Amino acid sequence: MQDYMYDPAYRHLLKAKEIAQKENVIPELQTEINRSIELFQQKINYCDDQTIPPSPALHSLITDTLAYPWSDAYKEGRVSYSVDTAMLSGNSEAQLIKSITSASKARMVLEIGLFTGCASLAMAEALPAEGKVVALELDQGIADVARSFLDKSPAGNKIEIITGPAIESLEKLAEKKTKFDVIFMDANKEGYVPYYKMIFEKDLLASGGTLIVDNVLKNGDTYSGEHSDSKSWAITNFNELVLQDNRVHKVMLPLRDGVYIIRRKEDTDASVPEKKGDLNYIK
Repeated sequence: MQDYMYDPAYRHLLKAKEIAQKENVIPELQTEINRSIELFQQKINYCDDQTIPPSPALHSLITDTLAYPWSDAYKEGRVSYSVDTAMLSGNSEAQLIKSITSASKARMVLEIGLFTGCASLAMAEALPAEGKVVALELDQGIADVARSFLDKSPAGNKIEIITGPAIESLEKLAEKKTKFDVIFMDANKEGYVPYYKMIFEKDLLASGGTLIVDNVLKNGDTYSGEHSDSKSWAITNFNELVLQDNRVHKVMLPLRDGVYIIRRKEDTDASVPEKKGDLNYIK
C-alpha cells in the first residue's frame, strides 16, 4: 500500500473525483480535485526522495519480502495467516527507527511483531557490534522466512527471534530482568494495551529508553471516526490510554500509518524527579 492511501482524505478525494466525472461538474473543479490527489502522491514521493535510501541489505530484505509467494505459503500451511505485505515497515519508517536507535546509543532493542525483519534489521544496523535485537514473532513459518532474509545481511547476526504469543515472551523477558533501550511495537493491534502495560509495569523499558508504536492512525480510523473493524477500536483505545497516562511524554507523527514516540517524563523534562519502582501506570 502506498503511504498516501492510509489517509482517508485521499480516499474521499478519489470518491469526489468519481462523482465529479459522473455529474460533469465544471472543468475547474475537476482540475482542483485532480491536483489535490497529485499533491498527496507528490508529498510522499518528495519525503521518500529526501530520506536516505536503505542499505543494500535492507533493500534486499524489502525486495525479497514483496516478491515472496505469500499466498502459496498460506495455502500450503507454511504460515498460519494470509500475509499482507503492507505489514512491512518500509524505508522511511525504518530510517526513523534507526535514527532513534542510533541517537539513543542503544545496545538492547526489542521488536514486538517481527514480520520479515525490516525494522529489526534497520535497528541492528545502528547497534554496536555487541548490541542485540530481540524480535518477537507469533508465526513460526514467518519467523523462518525472516531468518532466511536476515541471515543474508551483515547485521543479521545481532537479531534473535523468539516465536510464540508476544505476551508470554514479554513475561519471560521480564522474569530475566531484561531491559531494552528501544522498543518497537508493531504486532496484533488488540494486544497493544496489554503490551504497553507490561512494558512499564514489568520495567522492560530501560531508564532513558524510547517506546515506538506503529499504526496508531489505523488508516485514519482513529481520527475520522470511520472505524472499520475491531483493530481500529483497539488502536483508538490504546491511543486514549497513552493520552491519559500523565507519566509519559508522547508525540504522535503522521508518518505512514501513524507513529507514536513515547518516553518517561523524567527522561524528557528536567523538572520531573526520577521515579523508582512501580510507576502506577493506568490499569
